[in-house]
Amino acid sequence: MTIASDLEPSALRENSYAVVRGLFDAATAERLREICERVLAQWRQNPRCDNPPVGPQANYLRHLNDPEYHRDHPEDLAFLLSATGAPQLVAAVRAALDEDFLFAMSSLYFNPSGASEDGFWHKDKIGDQAEHVQIPATGAGLQVQIALVPSDDLELVPASHLRDYTPAEYEICIADDERNNRSNEMPGAVRVALAPGDAVLFTQLCIHRGRYHADKLRRTLMVSVTKRLTAEHNMRQRGLNYGSDQPWFLLPDYFDGVEPEARAFFGEFVDFYAPHWRQKLTEVLKYSSLLRALAESGAPNPFFAE
Repeated sequence: MTIASDLEPSALRENSYAVVRGLFDAATAERLREICERVLAQWRQNPRCDNPPVGPQANYLRHLNDPEYHRDHPEDLAFLLSATGAPQLVAAVRAALDEDFLFAMSSLYFNPSGASEDGFWHKDKIGDQAEHVQIPATGAGLQVQIALVPSDDLELVPASHLRDYTPAEYEICIADDERNNRSNEMPGAVRVALAPGDAVLFTQLCIHRGRYHADKLRRTLMVSVTKRLTAEHNMRQRGLNYGSDQPWFLLPDYFDGVEPEARAFFGEFVDFYAPHWRQKLTEVLKYSSLLRALAESGAPNPFFAE
């Protein structure tokens, strides 16, 4: 498969992707890898309910910035937040989107311990979001994938976010109940090759897939961002979801040791979602208090009546 050309972030709107060489230096990439290795080992031992299930085919985990992963390593959390909110990363996203955006989520992609498999070709299903914000060219936001080891694990079709599927693409991605969507014959697809510290930015509306080979190490840190207009629409329509529900940002010591530029970047995320986190917490506390009172009274619990 053809190796993708390097494109500047501003070219993403026409080409679906951009590559930033050396977003992080070798020392930073290695430190991030060490942090991710520790979190991955911890996650495998104690999986979280807001993550995909652990198993031999598992290939990603969400919310690297959950403080539960860093309870005994607060300096790691500070380093991770400083990196995922680093000025050069934020600047690259701003050049690609050219509009207001918010942090969404940090994730780790890794090779499975079971069988090797190429992912399925797809465009992320954004539903009515792109139509609502009236900016289909870049969709609801962007993904920033940062290689922590040498990687050629992302494949995509340049400029496919600007149009519907071609007949050939439809045959692979959609037809016959998607039974062909792991085909290696996608027309026009390119493979993105990255060294540690390099990053690729891409819109989820392009045709793309990941590659997950058990015998080839993959450690890819992904930072997802969402357009502010999309975030506003999603809150009106759906409320908090597995991505936006990150109330740990409200912990008083959460940003201890984090670089000021990163604090400012995440601060916009906190300002946007904090009222919703507090409302949810208030509701949880209300029902917790009620259940405790019922238990103390010895009265039958009407919430669990048959």
